[in-house]
Amino acid sequence: MALVIYDQGYRIQTPVKSIFPPRGVEQLSATARTAEVGGEKDHEKNHADQILHHESGPQVKGNARKAASIYSQTGGSSTAQEQPRSYIPASLIMSHPVQSVLQGSKIQSALYKMKQFGISHLLVLSGAGRLMGIVTEKLLLQYLSSHGAQPHSIEDTIEQCYSKQVITATPDTNIRQLAVSCVEHHLSCIPIVQDNGSLLGIITRTDLLQSLINNEWLDSR
Repeated sequence: MALVIYDQGYRIQTPVKSIFPPRGVEQLSATARTAEVGGEKDHEKNHADQILHHESGPQVKGNARKAASIYSQTGGSSTAQEQPRSYIPASLIMSHPVQSVLQGSKIQSALYKMKQFGISHLLVLSGAGRLMGIVTEKLLLQYLSSHGAQPHSIEDTIEQCYSKQVITATPDTNIRQLAVSCVEHHLSCIPIVQDNGSLLGIITRTDLLQSLINNEWLDSR
């Protein structure tokens, strides 16, 4: 499933990349793929040259030339096409229940809850339970710093401190796609919601790293 953006509690149809443009990952990936293909071609050419130089005799040399030509045409592989990598849905690794705060909560309350649960972000919900945004410890501290770290600032509400446009995913989204999205858009977490907008859970960078370590899904076939 494609990723979806929620803007202040409402699902919008704008493509993710229009609001959250990738930060160089795709370009780097394309460059790496080009280098990889180029390296493979050079390897194939060198391999073919070695065959021609090390074999002797007109018949052997002719057979070697034919073999080298076939090798290059087939991409140097005699095996069948690789099978697609395994699919692991987000629902298998998401954390729930999700820790959250209501709109209008005080900064002090948000920071206390983060400390209480040992987390660095909270989802911001409306009174009706709609996803309104994400507040992080970093955003809260930036707000306090910009106001001179005055004691009374911690009594301010979180309304000026949280991201109101949120990238979300459905339970059947492949976690590989979520990992790429976290890197591309510098996300610390991705909420998991149903098609009707109901909040089911959340996947953090930590969840993805633990899945990588425990299941080795990046290299699974």
